[in-house]
Amino acid sequence: MPQSVDLKSSHYNLIDMKGLKQEDSGEKPALLSVVKSSHEEVLADIYQNHISMAVWQRPLGHISQYTESLLESSPDFVFKSQGSSEYLNTMLRKLLPEGQDRDLFLEDVTLLVDMFACLFDLEEVGLRLNVLSSAMCPRFHVDKIPCRLVSTYAGSGSEWLHEAHVIRDRLGLGGHVTDHNSGLHEKGRINRLKVGDVALMKGDEWPTSLGRGVVHRSPSASLENKRLFLSLDMI
Repeated sequence: MPQSVDLKSSHYNLIDMKGLKQEDSGEKPALLSVVKSSHEEVLADIYQNHISMAVWQRPLGHISQYTESLLESSPDFVFKSQGSSEYLNTMLRKLLPEGQDRDLFLEDVTLLVDMFACLFDLEEVGLRLNVLSSAMCPRFHVDKIPCRLVSTYAGSGSEWLHEAHVIRDRLGLGGHVTDHNSGLHEKGRINRLKVGDVALMKGDEWPTSLGRGVVHRSPSASLENKRLFLSLDMI
């Protein structure tokens, strides 16, 4: 059963986002590092300037049984809302289909909401949970937000690039419309999060990123190979 974690014990927690400033070096920060760990406390490392993404690597265990059944019983499931952890838990409990280990799955989603809210001192969180049968964002891009939590409960995990493998002026409008690999260096490598991984990705609006957020995209999905994807945003 998922256990609560007190991220408030980290000295990185509860830093005023507006108070973060880039050092007066005149240089853009080199967000080259991605930190991974099997311990949930790694998520607090997102406050370090040289870290662009923090990944909590974990197995889903029995939760996988429910997530697979959800793909079958509710292939068009979509939930998008914002509110307190208690409110989101209540709404999801009403909407999620019955099934073995449903409560375990709901407890896990609520745990992630609580951790995200604790880490950034939020009263409310924006939550999106949906089954995907196609790539939601198939091209490499950077989110225009401070930070987002993502996790895949079933199917392929999100794909991302190390900073050294990115050509940023080829992202977005600078890329080729039909080329989903636009922005990837010709000798670069595409990385993929695993099922169950919980990742915090800095976006372009993180105070010290200066337009160098994590470059990522949605993996391919189909009616035969669906995904169950969760994302959490600051409100």
